Amino acid sequence: MQTPPPVANLLLQLKTMGSNVGQLKEDSNYNWSWRPEPAEWSLTEVICHLRDVEGEVHQSRIVAVLEREDVFLPGVLADDWAIPRGYKDQDGQKALADFLLRRRETVDMLEDLTPDIWQRQGTHAYLGRTSLHELLFLVTRHDEIHWEQIRSLLVGQAASELKKNS
Repeated sequence: MQTPPPVANLLLQLKTMGSNVGQLKEDSNYNWSWRPEPAEWSLTEVICHLRDVEGEVHQSRIVAVLEREDVFLPGVLADDWAIPRGYKDQDGQKALADFLLRRRETVDMLEDLTPDIWQRQGTHAYLGRTSLHELLFLVTRHDEIHWEQIRSLLVGQAASELKKNS
């Protein structure tokens, strides 16, 4: 794994992702179920994924490392949750509100930790020995991937509407 940026930078990225995604609340004109291709996720599905990963993966790993040194951190295939959990049929705006709440909880858990806690390690199923600092870096990298996906969906949806109306 790359050397992660300073914790302060990563915490800022966590907050920025929350702010960026939170802007989706401001515009009710989005078609939350629009997909660029049948097999690709809609905005609702992406937000449901972010919500569930925040609570069930990121927060559970953080709590595990905070509670115990050398804890095992299982691997998770969260992309496989979309169909069995029925993401496409959920309320995207409700999922967004839930994600934003969970993100705030995550930031609150991490904001005032001491430097020695950031170096506490667990053993990740795929990555091996991993510090809390490195786990936070993984969270921000996951955010970056899905923020780009969201932006692409919004641009694609706007282009699709223009094409349809011309």
